[in-house]
Amino acid sequence: MIKYLPRLLIVSEVPLSKEGMGANRTLFNLLDAYPSEQLMLFAPETSLKTEPTAPPFDQRVFPFPGSYLPPLKNRLGLLINALNLQLLEWLPIANQKSLEDFDPEVILVCPLTSWCLLMGHKLANHFHCPSLIYLMDDWLAKADSRWLSGSTQTVAYKLLQESVGWLMISEQLEADISSRYQLCPKHSLIVHNPVDLSGKDPPDKLPKRKGKFKVAYAGSILPLHYDALAVVAEAIFQLRCAGKEIELVLYTHQSFWDLYQKQWKQWQVVYGSFIPYTELDSYLKQADLLLVASSFRPEYAHAIRSSVFTKLTDYMAVGRPILSCGPDYSACNQFIDKWKCGYILESNQLSKVKQFLGFIINHNYLNEELSKLAFKVIKTNFSKSKIGLKINHFINLIFLLHTE
Repeated sequence: MIKYLPRLLIVSEVPLSKEGMGANRTLFNLLDAYPSEQLMLFAPETSLKTEPTAPPFDQRVFPFPGSYLPPLKNRLGLLINALNLQLLEWLPIANQKSLEDFDPEVILVCPLTSWCLLMGHKLANHFHCPSLIYLMDDWLAKADSRWLSGSTQTVAYKLLQESVGWLMISEQLEADISSRYQLCPKHSLIVHNPVDLSGKDPPDKLPKRKGKFKVAYAGSILPLHYDALAVVAEAIFQLRCAGKEIELVLYTHQSFWDLYQKQWKQWQVVYGSFIPYTELDSYLKQADLLLVASSFRPEYAHAIRSSVFTKLTDYMAVGRPILSCGPDYSACNQFIDKWKCGYILESNQLSKVKQFLGFIINHNYLNEELSKLAFKVIKTNFSKSKIGLKINHFINLIFLLHTE
């Protein structure tokens, strides 16, 4: 049992809101077992206004500017971005006294952009306490911001080099980061989204299907998801036209539905609306197959090869078979292959997608076995209680090494 956990300052665009997107839910779930009285969140005010921090993490939340000059999307945008980053580096730290009164013993930097990367490095230098960096995908691969006194890549190198520990969402991400910056972490931990199994029982037999075979997709539909999701939607539509009783249901925010509404309607996709995270499990149980979609487009390869999506481990606790559609380098596909807990489809050819869906529909026994195995893997390796304990031990180790 850990007798003491250090005061932890979190620097991130992630506001620790229960209903946020994948990165937000993952960090919220990871820190769920950490004593809230030992936590402080330091986040851009723009993030906090969009999604307020949820209890119990709302006890100590302090903002810093999301920008100093209004961001622009025209030709002046790059100059404005450089000026903003330069001002962030030069100007005093916002709410500095409140941070100093908290007196952090460990700093966890979880950056999604150059903005929090730079602020995290600035705070790590100010407080001279051990720092950790947590990356959920390889956004650094395409980050090329520069300003008068530095660049994203320079700050990334320094923070990675100076951090006492790295937290990474996948083994591949750690390997890519280590290779690119020619650095080896002093201590590292691979952490996926943990799942709360309270009140959830292992699946037994799948319920007898009544009506259409329902394929469900839950979550954001970003460019790094869309093309893989679209080919499955079109394949399902063609199967329907051929007489198969099958449908695709999307549980996503209205904005994602509206963005591709023409295509969804063309393929007779069903909009299941946006479902609160705490209620999503009951809706997904109504499906026969749960879909993970990873883009085949080369411009998103850096993200797809490095990030295990939050929805994947959430799906595994539902008790339904999972289909991960994406290229062979997809971290989600590799995760499923490692644990042998779902179907993998590494093709975006319409004929092959249709054929594979037909196979799944006709193999109910295999669907049951994969559903049981996925739940067993989650319970044994990725439950919130086990991952929370692992995270706490890791943070405690970093703190103890520093105090020695």
